[in-house]
Amino acid sequence: MPICRVVRITCHKQEDWTGQDHPYITINGKRVWGPKGMRDGQTREIQSDYQFPRRAKIRLYEQDDYEPNDFLGEHEVTRADIGKGEQEFTFAEDDANYSIWIEVFAAPGR
Repeated sequence: MPICRVVRITCHKQEDWTGQDHPYITINGKRVWGPKGMRDGQTREIQSDYQFPRRAKIRLYEQDDYEPNDFLGEHEVTRADIGKGEQEFTFAEDDANYSIWIEVFAAPGR
């Protein structure tokens, strides 16, 4: 099975007007990173791997304590993305703007 590596995340513009955002990432419905506090201009290294069968649907949310979590966008990678190197995806729903860098590669021994 291919592996989707979440390399890093950058917050270009927060969704929340006050305080920090608390973004988290899911792949195919499973939380793989976060929530972590982030502000405008901040980058966090992640380096987290997730095996997937055919498609990996990457979603970004901003956690809220007193209302539903905010959906910031989604992108999908497939086996066709193996070998393309790091790809930057933009998540800019709900007045936020984040970039997440993803790399897709074949599992060792495949």
